[in-house]
Amino acid sequence: MLTNEKPSANIPAALFASYIQKDGIKLSAEDKLELIEKTQLFELALDSRHFDVIEAFVTDNFIYDHALAYREGKKAHTEFWQANQAVLLNGIRHQPVNIIVYGETDETATSVSYLNVLKFADTSELPVSDNPQLIAHGIQVMNFRKENEWKLARLTIDQMAVSQVFPIDDATRHYFAAKASERNQIRQPLF
Repeated sequence: MLTNEKPSANIPAALFASYIQKDGIKLSAEDKLELIEKTQLFELALDSRHFDVIEAFVTDNFIYDHALAYREGKKAHTEFWQANQAVLLNGIRHQPVNIIVYGETDETATSVSYLNVLKFADTSELPVSDNPQLIAHGIQVMNFRKENEWKLARLTIDQMAVSQVFPIDDATRHYFAAKASERNQIRQPLF
């Protein structure tokens, strides 16, 4: 049955407005490919610990807004992942899927995707498995601005559902599931 209820996923309204009202700048095919590639590249570089690659295409004042942590500046983002890579990256793969990119009215661009977090290798916290395990999924919003090339200015991970297979308490699970705009009202970042 169809209803007039608002969807539960916190997808930016501008994404849909860009298709209905034709708002925002028009992105060329080349721009769209670059933005999709950088959306994918961010996660591949993160998983393989190529932080220098990420730093090459983020702005100096890059903002990382995740339930794990809120960091401002490319160096602060890199230092966060370097300090926590054993816990957050060992055997884990991040996969953005259903990527849509669109231009904003302020001459910036946005990439919206679902982010799947999969556990591929065994750790002391997760049992041995022949199959990857989906340990979390959420909404990833990347805001880019043009500085000769598209640079990532802000990355927000929203409404991340964390599987019971990942060993966190229910309060932390609730915190991860919150919208980014509500997280500070619940409690501080984990790291």
